[in-house]
Amino acid sequence: MIKPITSVKVSGRRVIVRVGFDVPLKKNIHTEKLEVADDARIRDALQTIRHLIREGAKVVIVSHLNRPEGWQMDKSLWPAAEKLGELLGMKTVKVSDELPDYNVPHIYFLDTDITQKDYSDLSKKIKPSDILFLENIRFYAGEENNDEQFVKTLASFGEIFVNEAFSMSHRMEASTYGLALKLKSYAGISFLKEISSLSKVLRNPEKPLVILMGGAKISDKVGTIHNLAQHASYILVGGELANSFLKARGFNIGLSKFDNLAVAKELERNYKEKIILPVDVVVAKSPNDQAEALPVSKVRSNQMILDIGPETIRQFATYLKSAKTLIWNGPLGLIEYPKFSFGSRSLAYVFASQARGKAYGVAGGGETVEVLDQAKVSEFLDHVSTGGGAMLEFLAGKKLPAIKALEISHA
Repeated sequence: MIKPITSVKVSGRRVIVRVGFDVPLKKNIHTEKLEVADDARIRDALQTIRHLIREGAKVVIVSHLNRPEGWQMDKSLWPAAEKLGELLGMKTVKVSDELPDYNVPHIYFLDTDITQKDYSDLSKKIKPSDILFLENIRFYAGEENNDEQFVKTLASFGEIFVNEAFSMSHRMEASTYGLALKLKSYAGISFLKEISSLSKVLRNPEKPLVILMGGAKISDKVGTIHNLAQHASYILVGGELANSFLKARGFNIGLSKFDNLAVAKELERNYKEKIILPVDVVVAKSPNDQAEALPVSKVRSNQMILDIGPETIRQFATYLKSAKTLIWNGPLGLIEYPKFSFGSRSLAYVFASQARGKAYGVAGGGETVEVLDQAKVSEFLDHVSTGGGAMLEFLAGKKLPAIKALEISHA
């Protein structure tokens, strides 16, 4: 059984919190410094962090950012630490070896390599309700390898482990899996909410269940489609994902990207009556070229499909409006270009309106969340998941490694 962090006394104890601060960064045009462009994932962890601060824990923050190759300082977590300090109303300072003595609560950002010598004493020296924030965990090769020695190094910083990074729960890494087995481990407040909300759509969802699925690789989503199709009334498919199905049905998709045709054909055989594909699409010779809407049967060999068309938007909206349970993962077009984000944004309004009303609505994945935020409708959904891959694997019915580790911790 997974236990919540709220069920254990943490006063004066060192608590390692694995968060998912893999946030986008941008350069400040005035200062040239990198800063957080979207703090949604940081805000998601605030409830747990504030609980630990209120209870007088000595908090140690662990996270990754992007996929660095060694110590790439443009992928430092310092901007995320600064943003956390801003949100908590705490001063954030860099430390390399020793802790300065401050009388007010601080976030101490440790910018040195914790494998070079034992820095764990710093976690003992910080005052209750202070935070020690470690540098990007992926700067270390031992993280993704779940290296035993690296797990020991991390574990020396705490007595209790809290997983508040659902987005990484499908990874068997040192800071998500190894630590949970090494220390007494608990789930964060948002982590448990993720499990509860996603479980609700897996266990006897109210029907009709309508799934809106876009994004890229069909091979990443085949398990989810198989598992959810048992309950789904309709699976509305857009984005690069739809290209694979269209090609499998014999349509010319021109220069459009597509994935595994064998998988698309298999899903077609099993669920053809449930899979709803675009009837028209927005195409161009390149993303920078002039766009036009065409029926799917009229796509030319020198064109690429970059969004769903207006008739498809209308038809998909009708299906969404019939739903009692809604799930969305993956954009329906190339949303980096505003002219190809219209389909995704239009259906975001419909999805949110239905979720605010009679349907239970869940969405997740980085680009999906980006669309919902752009449309300013996230608050109307019942749950917005921080995880893309983790959400898909959970909905595919898989037991995620990090969740399994939390269960083992209290077995």
